[in-house]
Amino acid sequence: MIRRAAITFGAALALAIGGAAFTAPAAHADSSAKETGVKATFTSHGEIFRLYDTSCDGNPVYLVYKINGGSENRHDFSGGCNNSAEYNKSYSEGALVEYKACVNIRLGIDRCSGWSDDDA
Repeated sequence: MIRRAAITFGAALALAIGGAAFTAPAAHADSSAKETGVKATFTSHGEIFRLYDTSCDGNPVYLVYKINGGSENRHDFSGGCNNSAEYNKSYSEGALVEYKACVNIRLGIDRCSGWSDDDA
């Protein structure tokens, strides 16, 4: 009888641990950069940037980022107001990610957030 209880407890424990191993973490941003009309987020688990056009002003938005202090990269998005784009990247664990969100002001000076940083 004791042996059967031990097996039942062990099976239940293995099931509980095994079930937890398959639970995916919730996808949420670890950091963000905001300016009027644009927002960018970075999620370190999976190295995912999201760029949001938050204003219905007709101006496209863009993301500027650099990895470990390297050269700047840029992603433009002209999907329209209240829409977003996702950029799934792959960086070394612990890489320094710096980024900012900008509004492309046609015939004017672009408006950008300050730099935000995070680790991959």
